[in-house]
Amino acid sequence: MSWQPDDNLDLFGNVTSESPHDPTQNDRAIRATRATADNHGPQSVALAWPPPRATGPQGEESAPDAGAGNDLGKEQDPEAMDAAPTDPGRVKRPSFATYPARTVFGPPGLYYHGQRQPKGDGDPEPFDTWLCSPLECGAATHDERGDNHGLLLRFKPPYGQWREWAMPLHLLKGSGEEMRGELLNMGLRINPDAQKLLNRYLAQCLPDDRVIAATRVGWHQLDDGRVFVMPRRTLGTAKMADKITFQSEYAGQDDFIAAGTLGSWRQHIGVLCSDNPLLVLAVSTALAGPLLHLCHRQSAGVHLVGDSSNGKTTALEVAASVWGGPDFKRTWRATGNGLEGIAAALSDTCLILDEIGEADGREVGSTIYALGNGTGKARANRNGTARQARRWRIALLSSGERSLSAHMSEAGQRPKAGQAVRLLDIPAKRTHGAFDHLHHLEDGRAFADHLKSEVTRHHGHIGPTFIERLIREQRDLPALVGQFSKLPNFATDHPLHGRAAKALVLIALAGELATEYGLTGWREGEAIEAAADALQGWKALQGGVQTEHDQILASVRAFIERHGDSRFSGVEGDPRHTPTVHHRAGYWRDHPEGRIYLLTQDALKEALSGFDVRRGLDAIEAAGWLAERRPEHRSVRIQINGSRKILYAIRADEGDRHES
Repeated sequence: MSWQPDDNLDLFGNVTSESPHDPTQNDRAIRATRATADNHGPQSVALAWPPPRATGPQGEESAPDAGAGNDLGKEQDPEAMDAAPTDPGRVKRPSFATYPARTVFGPPGLYYHGQRQPKGDGDPEPFDTWLCSPLECGAATHDERGDNHGLLLRFKPPYGQWREWAMPLHLLKGSGEEMRGELLNMGLRINPDAQKLLNRYLAQCLPDDRVIAATRVGWHQLDDGRVFVMPRRTLGTAKMADKITFQSEYAGQDDFIAAGTLGSWRQHIGVLCSDNPLLVLAVSTALAGPLLHLCHRQSAGVHLVGDSSNGKTTALEVAASVWGGPDFKRTWRATGNGLEGIAAALSDTCLILDEIGEADGREVGSTIYALGNGTGKARANRNGTARQARRWRIALLSSGERSLSAHMSEAGQRPKAGQAVRLLDIPAKRTHGAFDHLHHLEDGRAFADHLKSEVTRHHGHIGPTFIERLIREQRDLPALVGQFSKLPNFATDHPLHGRAAKALVLIALAGELATEYGLTGWREGEAIEAAADALQGWKALQGGVQTEHDQILASVRAFIERHGDSRFSGVEGDPRHTPTVHHRAGYWRDHPEGRIYLLTQDALKEALSGFDVRRGLDAIEAAGWLAERRPEHRSVRIQINGSRKILYAIRADEGDRHES
């Protein structure tokens, strides 16, 4: 990204002039970035920025070209720290200036050159205040809607390389403590006695260059094409990458760390995943996140279910190495709000959560819906207006000793079909725990320990490289998903099975594309086989997952079977000779085609526990279970013991034609 000097106008449009000085007195390596202002007007900022950043093969920023005419961004030679301070020449007062090396004013940093009017008629007295370590402001930022304004800051801590942060301007409110806290956390040293001057400098920065502030990780569509924004890098063409940057209140936020190389990951981890369907599935799921947007999907989720210490967590750590280090894997022990924040920070990648047993069974169902739908809770600002909700698209990879439905049932919650297809329970019992082929290792434990060790040394490369290849991909990816869906292993007539198959097809496509790009070390077709195997395992583990329609009918049938003899009595019976019915649910009437149960409205609600009554009646009517009804109504009116009652006449089909 390159920045050009401004047009020498101060904050209020006053024309300023360059401070005169003798160029021969300056060492080129400590040339200052100047801010000039008329002595009778407010301070303004005029910045000369370093040359464009060069990006290496893995996206690392390289040092600026020494021949570009500006050494501001270069790391200083440690031996030069003891060199005699250099006189930068005469400065304009009042003004701000940044010096990357020691000068006669003091240590490297951002300075305020001011002057005081003494008492009496004496001449103004100059003073020079050190504000902080070297700090530059090079571009104004705002999002695509013109909101979330900020400044792109570049600064040099005493130890380490130059760093960048797109700072939201709202952090300058009040005393600016939050802003200073983030800068201090990133290594910038700040003069506690000059905090107001630092705030003034940042408040008055008006750079000519502007870049788009991306407030979430993931895909962003620009006029010239599509880019993928990450906390410390933007993946796309150099021209487009210079137009957008990640902006966050938390400057240190970056889960996408890297170690080793892409080749070392493929050699030490990817090759070992081959012939291990669960490992192939886990890595493919981690890679599926960037495909969601490109294939017009919102989510894809896999939950590995198996015994303790069988290798499930190892599979999750291998998947986490696609994007970052071992800490990229989280646990389910978090609130729903906390998981929303994590999902938003990892949008278009993968959320990896270990041990579902640590989640609250009463809330996990709603959490699955929220993660799958990609929208956080609506919240209000202090003034009562609606705050913009978090949004994301994410692949979800989970593990646990129990399935999602078992965990919810234990907490007294009814598992729903929509949850079952948003997070697919996949059995993780293979030949050697979660593994099939141990390669050169002697047993499953040694294989798992070896992988755990390798992922700490090789991680964070395959995911970004996969995105770079997707940016250049010319094929119709949604059409490829359709082609994969037609393969015999994914074909199904059951609607819920079809939704599960579509999620696994997307995962299979991610794995196959990565293999085609030469990233995994797997053989062609291995990701498809792993996804197809997972689909069969999901079907077996579900035992025939029920649609909402089937669940409603099963619930009504179970209610009648459970209470038919205790909470119902014959509609024609004489109450004087009929045993007392406690907690009455209704009546029954015999019919040649089978007994009809007449449920009260309260009993129907109880039988449909967890489902909307209108939706329940729709399912009952569609199944042909509504034995009697009035015109325009789905209930009947019956005279019983001298009183008129409104009841629902239901004859449950004893056959299996409505079963899954």
